[in-house]
Amino acid sequence: MNATFAVVAKDLRLAWRDRAGWLTAGAFATISILIYSFAFDLATNDVRPLLPGVLWTTFLFAGVFAAGAGFQREAEEGTFDAMLLSPVSPTVIFLGKLISSLIALIAIEFALLIAATILFDEPLLTPELVAIVMLGTAGYASLTTLLGTLGSGPRTRAVLLPVMALPLLVPMLIAAVRATGGSLGIFGGDAPWTLLLAVFALWSTLTAIILFPLAVER
Repeated sequence: MNATFAVVAKDLRLAWRDRAGWLTAGAFATISILIYSFAFDLATNDVRPLLPGVLWTTFLFAGVFAAGAGFQREAEEGTFDAMLLSPVSPTVIFLGKLISSLIALIAIEFALLIAATILFDEPLLTPELVAIVMLGTAGYASLTTLLGTLGSGPRTRAVLLPVMALPLLVPMLIAAVRATGGSLGIFGGDAPWTLLLAVFALWSTLTAIILFPLAVER
């Protein structure tokens, strides 16, 4: 557990010192929400049916961009390889990197929810929606953390991450959009979308934990 916290602290310190990737993701997400708000003002008076897709598309791309930048920086500097050579289990490294990614992503997402609440005049910081956002974030952060280790070099990792991650995240994105719509009072059918989202988050986390030691073998 101490080793996991050490990895988390290291990743958060690096993210704070070299903020380019996370600032890019945050800027992209903020600009996207701002542009959508102006576009919706011109198109419709009821933005609730459109909000779930807007929120999760923004969350997903911001998370993939940030994860790709983080892994590229660590690979170029040799930090990631040094961690693998240390007497620490790869599972511990994965958990530490996952927790640090979740902390940074959730911070960005909560800031976006506050901005979207103001811009769209819709109450988005409800307990149900917050739970949905955290479940979805855990699901896609697990996969991006795993897939970010693949590739023969830093540039290859950065290019392959969106290509590999986005098709695998389609089921999560559908469940997250439908569950978010349900929390906003939009009828999404009888399927238990929040439960499906939780199952996907659990599946992706367990799969990533199992496959991460195999993915980092040299």
